[in-house]
Amino acid sequence: MVARVALIMNVFEPGECLRLDQVVSRTQLPRSSVHRILNQLHSSGLLRHRPDGYGLAASPLPVTRMVEYSQLRAVASRTLERLHADTGLVVHLGVLLGGEVVYLDKVAGRSGVVMPTRIAGRTPAYASALGKTMLAQLPAEEVDAVFSGPLTRLTRTTIVDLATLHQELTRIRSRHGLAYDNEELAVGLCSIAAPIRTGEGEVAGLSLTGALPMHRLQRTAPFVMRAAGRISHHLGRADPEAAVRGSQAPVNATDTMLSRVLRTLTSDAWV
Repeated sequence: MVARVALIMNVFEPGECLRLDQVVSRTQLPRSSVHRILNQLHSSGLLRHRPDGYGLAASPLPVTRMVEYSQLRAVASRTLERLHADTGLVVHLGVLLGGEVVYLDKVAGRSGVVMPTRIAGRTPAYASALGKTMLAQLPAEEVDAVFSGPLTRLTRTTIVDLATLHQELTRIRSRHGLAYDNEELAVGLCSIAAPIRTGEGEVAGLSLTGALPMHRLQRTAPFVMRAAGRISHHLGRADPEAAVRGSQAPVNATDTMLSRVLRTLTSDAWV
């Protein structure tokens, strides 16, 4: 599946618009498979669909990078869905591009809370748990180089100076990458995030976001760290196809029991 997605994405040139039959002709893939993948890429925000065909959507990441990250999305997909099912909260998968988070995947929560995020969209890294967990994996001098200008305040709790950001990143490192966002990106929303190591040594991250107090969201920390660790483990395998298969393997009995317990509780009633 990942190879087919990469093949289809690579047939598009910037500004070019292709009909379904043209994509089928260039890829030599079954028409039904191409149609299904094109619809999925459109739903994910990676392609636009107009009356004259499909084209690349505006994205902060070059097509080659989006194709590379298709492996990460494929491996992480099942874990993201599981984390969402267990908590009912919004789950994000993202990577760092300069001083911004680029969202590769998003599984919406059951609460209907509006999030200022979308797949292929971006937000300031310093203002979210997802961004800070990835920034904490960088040397301090790299962080300084990324944020050479002033930091824009998004809410009353947004970090707006570099010294405070460095202090926060130090605390995140002491927690092995676990990061929190207490209404720093959007009023009324809190997040918790953990880093993911890709097979090439790059850093990605996943987060849980919801409209609930931080002290309740913090109770999901073991689940977030376990999910990030599971994805990192599968990405570290030498065989990419084995990594995808491994991510789809049944989870152990302990995870199943914990998941069942979580699903009996609403997100504001965790104990």
